[in-house]
Amino acid sequence: MTNDKRLVEGYDFEYNTLAKTLKMNLVLDEEAIRLVLQTSASEITTPEELKLQVLELLERGIYNNLPRGIQSGPAGKRWNNVE
Repeated sequence: MTNDKRLVEGYDFEYNTLAKTLKMNLVLDEEAIRLVLQTSASEITTPEELKLQVLELLERGIYNNLPRGIQSGPAGKRWNNVE
């Protein structure tokens, strides 16, 4: 993937300050859909299943990118200490 072309685009962003929620439309091109289909353990046959797989990947991506405390060695000093 190059920097000038993204697999997923987001449009019509709307942040609700009262509910503290972000709403947007995601657009996946043909290549992105093909890649999402490859991530599923079972065959995706409907747009609803594709939507659920995209949401699962987004959720996993968020959790995988959370900062974690890392030890420098056995019982070593922790850094990036996030609880």
